[in-house]
Amino acid sequence: MRAIERDSTAVVPNISCMKKFGCFTETSHIPSLLPLILYCVACAVVPSSMSWKSPLGRDHPLTGRIWNVSSARFIDRETLVKRLAGADFVLLGERHDNPDHHLLQAEVLRSLIAVGRRPAVGFEMLGLDDAGAVANHLAAAPNDAAGLGQAVNWNKRGWPDWAMYQPIAEAALQAKLRIVPTNLPLATATKMTRNGLAALDPSMVRELGLDRPPPETVFVSMAADIRDAHCGYAPEEIVKPMVDVQRARDAQMAESLMAASDHDGAILVAGAGHVRNDYGIPVHFRTKAPQKRVISIAFVEVDQQKTEPQSYGLSYPNRRSPFDYVWFTPRVDDEDPCEKFKSQFERMKKAR
Repeated sequence: MRAIERDSTAVVPNISCMKKFGCFTETSHIPSLLPLILYCVACAVVPSSMSWKSPLGRDHPLTGRIWNVSSARFIDRETLVKRLAGADFVLLGERHDNPDHHLLQAEVLRSLIAVGRRPAVGFEMLGLDDAGAVANHLAAAPNDAAGLGQAVNWNKRGWPDWAMYQPIAEAALQAKLRIVPTNLPLATATKMTRNGLAALDPSMVRELGLDRPPPETVFVSMAADIRDAHCGYAPEEIVKPMVDVQRARDAQMAESLMAASDHDGAILVAGAGHVRNDYGIPVHFRTKAPQKRVISIAFVEVDQQKTEPQSYGLSYPNRRSPFDYVWFTPRVDDEDPCEKFKSQFERMKKAR
């Protein structure tokens, strides 16, 4: 089932978030108490079933479980935290309006902090043009996570309420971690929906690696996801520019994370499609920083009709989830997003 990203403009769609599911490379330097610390921290990562915020699927057999895609088996939270502690970059993919996804993201960050990691914390929702507002707010109020949303006009951008994301920022600020904008400025992305890569300076196209077209199979997959995410309403002439926007956003976020990771890696909060291993941010890491270890996690809402983890990968090209781990959660609703946003899509199509 699809879900529409609540972005600040209907003409800058984002594949990753429209789809409904929305530095250390070793640990030998960590003291011998690590196994005990990891166990205690991991036990606190997932709230009890009574703590879930989303109302549907709390009793689903997959809810709260973590699926290792490569080994096709479940792992416990202790094992996951230990693996994340050894990664350079941790990418946390969400459905934007699922509050449980944000609570788990905050707990993952706290788990990494508890075992001695000091990552920069990036947000897809913040563009490079927000850097000044973020810096000014934190210079004046270093611990004010609640006010950060207001400082960047968060609730005027169409995202779910800042209160959902605030626990992540609180965890970061309490540990004195850097909060970094990572995405393209909205104005740049908007121009790209009309002109594609021609909207970018040629030097930026080269720097982001966008001068090399994606493999045909990747382009076909991305284009199909765009059409699907727009429930068939996306005019065909805007599909390629939208693929360009997606590639540019992912490339910029990878660049931003690498630039911010000089101390101890980085963690990213983003729509699940951005952290896909087949065409998302990990692709750019493999090109620009192949020596770095990147782990992608998708927080995925359970489907009442799907009780086996493998069935959640059947809609992808290779019939396997394109993430390293899938963490199952309750779901927000059972609404059909194509019906919910039908009038918006029709207006967008007429406007073109």
